[in-house]
Amino acid sequence: MVARHTAPRAAPRGPAATRRAAMKADRDGDLTMGLPVKGRGGVGKGTGPPTGPRKDGASKPSRGGILGAHAQREILRQASGTRDVAMREERTGGARGGLVELKVTGWNKSKASGDADGGVSSLIRWLEKKASSRLGSRVRNVKIKKSQVEGTDLIVKVAPDDAVGLLRMNGFGWAGVNVTVERLGGPVDSSSVVSSDAEKTKAMLRGVLERRYDHDAKFLNLSELAQDEELKSQHIFDLKSTASKFFPAMMRVLELSCDKPEERDAAVTSVSLSNNDLADLTAVTTLSQTLPKLHNLDLSNNKFEKLEHLHSWRRRFVNLQHLILTGNPLEQNDPNYHKDVISWYPNLRQLNGIQVRTDEEIAKKSRTIDLPFPVRSPHFKDEGGIAEQFVRTFFAGFDNDRAALALHYYDELSEFSYAVNTQAPRDPNNPRRSEPGEWEIYLKNSRNLKKIQQLPARQARKYGGTQAVSEAIAMLPLTRHPDLASEARKWMVEAKMVPGVPDSTGTSPGGVDGFLITVHGEFEELNNDGQPSKKRSFDRSFVLGPGGVAGVRIVSDMLTLRSYGGTQAFEPENFDAWTEPSTIIPVAEPAAPGLPAGLSIAEAEQMVAQLMQQTGMTLSYAKDCLDQVGWNYLGAVEAFGKVRGSLPAEAFVVPTA
Repeated sequence: MVARHTAPRAAPRGPAATRRAAMKADRDGDLTMGLPVKGRGGVGKGTGPPTGPRKDGASKPSRGGILGAHAQREILRQASGTRDVAMREERTGGARGGLVELKVTGWNKSKASGDADGGVSSLIRWLEKKASSRLGSRVRNVKIKKSQVEGTDLIVKVAPDDAVGLLRMNGFGWAGVNVTVERLGGPVDSSSVVSSDAEKTKAMLRGVLERRYDHDAKFLNLSELAQDEELKSQHIFDLKSTASKFFPAMMRVLELSCDKPEERDAAVTSVSLSNNDLADLTAVTTLSQTLPKLHNLDLSNNKFEKLEHLHSWRRRFVNLQHLILTGNPLEQNDPNYHKDVISWYPNLRQLNGIQVRTDEEIAKKSRTIDLPFPVRSPHFKDEGGIAEQFVRTFFAGFDNDRAALALHYYDELSEFSYAVNTQAPRDPNNPRRSEPGEWEIYLKNSRNLKKIQQLPARQARKYGGTQAVSEAIAMLPLTRHPDLASEARKWMVEAKMVPGVPDSTGTSPGGVDGFLITVHGEFEELNNDGQPSKKRSFDRSFVLGPGGVAGVRIVSDMLTLRSYGGTQAFEPENFDAWTEPSTIIPVAEPAAPGLPAGLSIAEAEQMVAQLMQQTGMTLSYAKDCLDQVGWNYLGAVEAFGKVRGSLPAEAFVVPTA
């Protein structure tokens, strides 16, 4: 029988036919819809047969579309490798595909398998959410571009950068099962994800942080780090050299995750370091530098045996509200350790889940700076109302008529100087603490001895005699001080009799009795229209002696100007008992808490000041040093010499630049 030859139907042409062919190919899984891919049997942009003479000399195919035997064999050979080539390009994230293909397994028997789609949509949402970076300001939302189910495997296609986050989720638990995430197509050039070993390490550490970070709770869970499967696979804790570098490196990665420290502090308010076998804080000390404003810290179930093992975080974490130390040998070794711990953190509300302070107590305490010694009521010892009358008259005159004031109190032997302290603390309750100080008008004649080093310059800024003082105080901006009677709480005035004040008449070579008056307070700086433009704080010390037109002369007047710092520092607990300087009632000096019997607060203060001068330590560190040796001064000096090299920089007074 002779076969009938039927001419083939002409192939459909035009855009519609092209789209139908492309859609059919895509349903078969061989083509990314609408994208031409080289090496797929000619399917793509150029859908028609080639025209013109062939370079290899073969005859041109007929118009009917019948191909020669050689061409048919070539098409069959290419078709057999088309899928492998295309999938390999996409899996490696090459320029042709642009995506990386991952395989997710172990999900098909989850609790979500009863869903209409077998739990696929829930799994994809979970993968995208967990793989996305939500730590810090550099947020990256992972998006799965394509997905399809092949048996028990879920094949997903993502951008190369997103693949990093998804691969970290290998072994994570989801809906009652552990899922496996792995790359298809073999190893991929590391340059598609990270460019160096250092970048790989950073990516790994960032992955650990992101995986352990709860965005909603602002909680970073760093517990049981030695049991972390990813860290174990990297052999982080196998050697001391790598283990000691791990935590500082992770904190550095955390710092780099935010553009500003404020963002980092807002993102992480709680940290757990429980179950890490910590015997001291050496390995994790950088936490206090990276997250200094933590609210909650869990150090439970470690190996802290002594309170000294926690000393490096003493007075750190000033905002700490809840601390957990249960499960440490410290509890048995020092049952009263909580007393010291509570004193370290002024805002601590709970220790080991037990309330140690109320919000009201903390609010009350915030009115005063946490000083090593209690703030005592002002000491005002007057004689015949001389000191009180001077204070009332002087500041009224300074605000209203400085020229008359100069003639009234200053003589040719009087001295006056002022200094600007631009480094003084500002009012902690003022939300505008960062506003500029605007000290330009003051700085020209400021006699700040830390700034002015040359003797001639220092001498030039000290004014002597009525005329010089009058001109100096006239150059200062206009002021308005609070009323002493109605706004006494804004003042701190102390006075006492002092011997040896220079006698202006020269009849008493050994000097005469006078007054030392110190005044702390505030004033409003007025503009040329008499309107308040700035609030500032001041400290002023007067030495008064007999003489002058009023019977009282100013021997020395030293004024310090600073940004407004509030009144918390010198507001005593029984401030309600006094309303103005003339009604100050002598208050018995309070007991000396924590001091040996027989040692008064005044003597303790003197010891601290002397130790500060000899060692260069700050006030708090000098007091702690004396505390530890039972307030034995020689013992404190000896103890300082032994530990000086290990003290942090913050233990020493930094000279003002």
